[in-house]
Amino acid sequence: MVYEIVQGKTVDIKIEGRRSVIEKLTADDFMASADLSELSITNSVQITVDAVSASVRKEISISIVDSMMKVDIEERGEQKLPISVVTIGETQQGYAVVSAAATPNMVTITGAASKVEDIKTVRVEIDVEGLNTSISTRGKLILLDADGEVVDTDKIVTNYTTVSVKVSIQKTKEVPIIIEPVGEVADGYSIAGNIEYQPTTVLIAGDEENLRTVKEIVINDIDVTDADKNVEATVDINNYLPEDIVVADKTQEVAVKINIEKLIEKTLTIRQADIQFIESMEGMEYDISGNETHYEVTVVGLKADLDKLTVQMLEPTIDVSSFVNQGTYQAVVSFKELDGIKYNNEIKMNVVVTKAESTTEDSSGNGTSESTTTTEKESTTTTEAITD
Repeated sequence: MVYEIVQGKTVDIKIEGRRSVIEKLTADDFMASADLSELSITNSVQITVDAVSASVRKEISISIVDSMMKVDIEERGEQKLPISVVTIGETQQGYAVVSAAATPNMVTITGAASKVEDIKTVRVEIDVEGLNTSISTRGKLILLDADGEVVDTDKIVTNYTTVSVKVSIQKTKEVPIIIEPVGEVADGYSIAGNIEYQPTTVLIAGDEENLRTVKEIVINDIDVTDADKNVEATVDINNYLPEDIVVADKTQEVAVKINIEKLIEKTLTIRQADIQFIESMEGMEYDISGNETHYEVTVVGLKADLDKLTVQMLEPTIDVSSFVNQGTYQAVVSFKELDGIKYNNEIKMNVVVTKAESTTEDSSGNGTSESTTTTEKESTTTTEAITD
């Protein structure tokens, strides 16, 4: 059991005696006492006062103005709590506190049960203002309640009042965070736009030589396999750091959102005039045969990409490098590879290859146009073009 005085913590006395003796006396010359073994049922006890010196005791008489003490009595409580270290102030720019630990790291608290129960946190505060190197010091224990308010330690006993503290301070560096999801989303779906995440950078700390090797922090294990809706995750940055590197930011986690959208189709009309011949041979002419002047190509992609897609962006072409002789060849139109765009069908057409007409002058100086002739008539062939 423990007690707390609620009345009679101090007592006024009146002394009588010879002036020469009384004028020299102070409160320190007297002792007030209360024998708690004589507590009444109301938890009251008589206060007695006596002179410390036996010689003074013989010379004076003492009367007490209010001679009763009253106390509250309750059970003794005990609990053990960890000791946390809190740093205050700012380290030198470019440095950060990476760890702080107390030794011992536990404290035993005893006293009135109601007061002991009020204590929720025990901490030590260490000032690191302007520091750029690790320190070892001692700190005084501070007892706090659930609201973070300091608890009155009257009638509270701890087995330690101060503890040793080691604070590690290291150099810092800010690096970008990169998100690289793994797996393939569900068929007919795709990752839409940029991956959203916060924070996008992180402040790390460690030995200067180790910091030089870290250019970025890559989070590469968020699985989107068979996903047909948005994927959200919260990851601990510490799991992706090299050995001996720690997070110096207060934020230790990255919130990630990967947007997944359904793919849609769009049909674009290609005109003959939109199609360009590439790898053509000098002296040869190339024409598309047939009555069709327009062709349709179906593309698949995300709505945002398809909304801004134009025929000009597709850059339709026919490679005629393999069409070396006059004749008719079947060809497949090629389109530019665009991120996020897939082509769902092929456009095939016949390309007629002929020799270009040449212009010569007769002896009179008149220009005449004639076709290039050969000693042997070339055959006309139709060839299937090789397609990818």
